[in-house]
Amino acid sequence: MSAAPAEEDGKGGKRNEAAGDAGTWGAVRTLRQSHPAVRFLLLGVFVNQVGGFVQPFLVLYLVWRGFSTGQAGIALTAYGVGTIAGVMFGAELADRLGPRRTIVLAMACAATLTAAVPMIGNYHVVVAVIAASGAMIQAYRPASLSLLTDLVPEERHVMVFSMNRIALNLGATVGRLFAAWLVTVSWNLLFWVSGLASLAYALIAVIALPRDGTARAGAADSGETGDSGETGDSGDGAVPGRAGYALIVRDVRFMLFLLAMFLSAAIFIQSFVALPLSMKEAGYTPTAYTWVITLSAAAIIALELLITRFTQRWPAWLAACAGLLLLGCGQAMYVAPQYVPLLVAATLVGVLGTMVGGPTMWTYPAKLAPPGSKGRYLGLTQAAFGLGSALGPVIGTFGWDALGNRVWLVWGALGLLSTLAAAVAMRPRAEPARHSAPTATPTP
Repeated sequence: MSAAPAEEDGKGGKRNEAAGDAGTWGAVRTLRQSHPAVRFLLLGVFVNQVGGFVQPFLVLYLVWRGFSTGQAGIALTAYGVGTIAGVMFGAELADRLGPRRTIVLAMACAATLTAAVPMIGNYHVVVAVIAASGAMIQAYRPASLSLLTDLVPEERHVMVFSMNRIALNLGATVGRLFAAWLVTVSWNLLFWVSGLASLAYALIAVIALPRDGTARAGAADSGETGDSGETGDSGDGAVPGRAGYALIVRDVRFMLFLLAMFLSAAIFIQSFVALPLSMKEAGYTPTAYTWVITLSAAAIIALELLITRFTQRWPAWLAACAGLLLLGCGQAMYVAPQYVPLLVAATLVGVLGTMVGGPTMWTYPAKLAPPGSKGRYLGLTQAAFGLGSALGPVIGTFGWDALGNRVWLVWGALGLLSTLAAAVAMRPRAEPARHSAPTATPTP
């Protein structure tokens, strides 16, 4: 039997009779059938993340320059606050300027600000520039994710977002190894190379990404409306046009979804906060902890795309709830870290949860956003996750001091709470009842 002829799908990919099984495609086929700009977007994310080693080494760098550990801690906090503000700023830019312009502007500013840090002597100016660079380094994310959803049909969103996560994780892994070598040459190279990486992403966006408006037009030409084949259901009611933040906040279900994202970030970050404390008390060496987090990263890089090939066919609420439940269970299993098999199992169960639910949860806001507001929905999601990552260490250390290993049961319970929040937020929405127009009763 001969293959069906392929024809352009309006997004640079090919459409044929087998297009209906796109929800079962693997990463290679998804990438091959997608708009060429998708590959350049993922490349840009990887390149930028390779240079994203400023935050992990910031405290050590500032201490090397002669600042106190307290001053270095304040600078790191300023960087974290900047990243959250940058996501919100980038979301607004993406909706107003378009994704491509936002990526170019954010990455050009990030390159300039980051490279300038070694040349500034005044501490307060250093902190201000570090905060601004953190904002610009993250400002591209809503635009990048928004453009991905414009370029790829909905049935491929979960797989493409999973590839985006792999690009982030792989870039971070390569970047930290690269940074370990750079500091043996010069600490200042951390900032100059990071700036070059951001500049490279800006150039990729200028050269390879479609002009703003063309990706969305391609989607319209291929018969799609919005991202989900609907006309922008924002939650509890249809919102015509761009949705302002005041209107978005009144969407109770979306607020519950953001709560689930916040809790998932706060729970996940405990692997870098409470887990090393727990393992130290149990008598493990720092090397043992390094092997545990390496196991987690390796599992994501090796298995996430394979797992996503199956979970992309699941209903969104099921994938999200299963992932959050597994994440919480994994955390609860850390309650007895002295048992090596249980420690390894807890790590694998928790990271399995992030692989099962993560890609679906990151794609979900794009389905809810009304026209012109996708950046805001994605930006709020990024901000909720960033806030959980920022507050999680504070909550985690306080909980550890108060409860010791029993704190893992609390994190397990919070995993259950996040699961319930996601279940309510993402449950299938009832179709509105359609009533036929009343007919006039003939007058006798």
